[in-house]
Amino acid sequence: MTINFFLSWEEYFAAQEFFRRRGSKLAPEYPLGGALLVAGVVLLFMGDLGIFAAAVLILGLMVVFAAPLLRRWASRRKWLREPLYQTEHTVAASDDGVYFQMGKIESNLVWHYYQRFVESPEGFLLVYGGESFNYLPKRAFADAESIAQFRALASKNLKH
Repeated sequence: MTINFFLSWEEYFAAQEFFRRRGSKLAPEYPLGGALLVAGVVLLFMGDLGIFAAAVLILGLMVVFAAPLLRRWASRRKWLREPLYQTEHTVAASDDGVYFQMGKIESNLVWHYYQRFVESPEGFLLVYGGESFNYLPKRAFADAESIAQFRALASKNLKH
């Protein structure tokens, strides 16, 4: 089974966000930002701490609203600095493992290189480290049958 595709930055970023949120529906900045906002309101009502309370409130708002933007900006910057991300990807999967070609870089990886796979609505993430994965978009597969074949192959060789 072989697929060829180009990844867009938006597609890869969506996969990163899906992977980051897979265990929790709440982004990590929301509880922290919410706690800072509550602390700021409490400090505001305590009196004589107006400037400090305002600073804590502003910090809470910055955490809630700026963290996702900063994460998006950093991901885009990383994407633009790495030319391999923007090359054509060729991926072949078999019982022996997964073959990758990105530009001039080739690798043959046995299945036990990966820890598990995660399926998103848009693709498959072959996880090989804490937050590291190879992303295979479902749009690159020929049809629903080839998607099912890859899912079965990955399920047989990896934890889901």
